[in-house]
Order: sequence, then structure tokens, then C-alpha cells
Amino acid sequence: MNWTDSFVAFGMGIFAAVLLTMAWRRRQAKRRRELAPFRADWRALLNRRLHTLRRLTPEQRRLHEKRVVEFLTDIRIKGCNGFVVTEEVRVLIAGYACLLLLRPDAYVFRGLRTVLVYPRAFWVRHQEPDELGLVSDEPELRLGESWNGERVVLSWEDVEAALDGDAVNVLVHEFAHQLDAENPETEGAPLLPDYARWSKVMSREYKALEKRSSQVLDDYGLEGPTEFFAVATEAYFQRGTELRLLHPDLYGLLRDYYRIETSD
Repeated sequence: MNWTDSFVAFGMGIFAAVLLTMAWRRRQAKRRRELAPFRADWRALLNRRLHTLRRLTPEQRRLHEKRVVEFLTDIRIKGCNGFVVTEEVRVLIAGYACLLLLRPDAYVFRGLRTVLVYPRAFWVRHQEPDELGLVSDEPELRLGESWNGERVVLSWEDVEAALDGDAVNVLVHEFAHQLDAENPETEGAPLLPDYARWSKVMSREYKALEKRSSQVLDDYGLEGPTEFFAVATEAYFQRGTELRLLHPDLYGLLRDYYRIETSD
């Protein structure tokens, strides 16, 4: 291919990209027009069960409600093992998950298609080898899972426990994994314009946890950077005051990312 052909091909590529962008924008505009309004009974339910909402500004509340509608429009929530997904279940899952999306430029879990809900902890068998290269035939009991940015699996019993104040929050843990999956080039970090501060704080806190257990961060975070981010997110939303007192730099990092104060 000569230079003329290269420029023609480049121009055609740019033209095609412009057409695709225009088509995407038209679809997004049509989709926004088709979104159902945020219902008053949803607002009453979330105000009653999600106490963190009281910390939001009016502008953040409007953004949160918009995200909830988008979540319910785009993402299927299905019951497993006989669990019946009611309207209340759907709205609580969407409402809780969208507390992680108060950044104006956030995507509503790009790539996520389905949330599967079990009545309680569930048994799974995985084929991934362990650190020795061995694959176990034994099933494992799980509270939740996040699969390759496409699916989240939750135990409703444990979601309810988190709503009631339990330190373990399987929902924000698994949705933190979804944020992590949005950037395949990193592990233990969401999409960010600059990773300097994130890397510095997270690395220091991870090494500190390796040396000494924390009163607020679960040792499960030592499974790797991905789990550390999810465990830190759990602590941030469930034990914000303790996290701020014991790990102020980590608290400040997550506050600036999630755009919400969780400390009293």
C-alpha cells in the first residue's frame, strides 16, 4: 500500500468512526428518552433501607436516582434456587450498587448484564487451578461472585445483613470487582485519569496489612490487589468512621473516588 492508499484508508476509518459515534449518540439519546421516571415508592423504600442516602446532596440524590433507573433498565436481576426477585429486591440491589457511581462521568457498570440472586450462601465448583496447579473437586461456599465484568452473583440473606449494618457487605464487594474489571490493564484499581496517588496509598496499606492485621480491613484482602480494593470498599461503606480513624489516607482516597462521606 502506497502513501495515497494509506491516507484514503485512514480517512475512511475516521469517517466510519464518526458514523459509529453518531449512531451511538442517537441510541443513547433515544434510550434516555425511554427511561422510566424514578418512582415515589422506590424513593420511599431506599430512604427507609439505605441510611447512607442521607449523606447525599440534592444534586447527588438526583444523579443517584438517574443511575438506579439506568441500572434497572439495562441489567437483568434473576432469582436462583427458588428465590423470587420482587420489586423491592430489584430496587434495593440497584440502589445500593449505584452508591458506588456518584462520579459524574461514571458508567453504570459497563459490561454487566445479569445479577443472579440466591436466597443464601451457595455452593460452587470452579475449575481454576490453585497456586500448585491443582484443581479441587470440592465445592466452595460463597456469599457472592463477580464474573469477568458480565455477571454478579449474590446471597440475598447476606445483602439483607449488610443493609442491617453487618460489617460484611457482599454487594459492594462484588460491585467493586465490577469497577475493577472496567480497566483490564490494572488489578485492584478502577478507571482513573491518574494512578499515582492510588498506587501509593493502596500499596502502602496492603503492605501494612501483610505485616499486621487491621481492626477494620479483613485479611481476605491479602488474596491480592483486586480483593484488597473490594475489602477496602466494604470497610468504607460499612465502617467508615473506623476506617477514617485507623486508615485516614485510605479513607480519603476512597472518599475522593466514591464522592461520598461515610464517616460520622
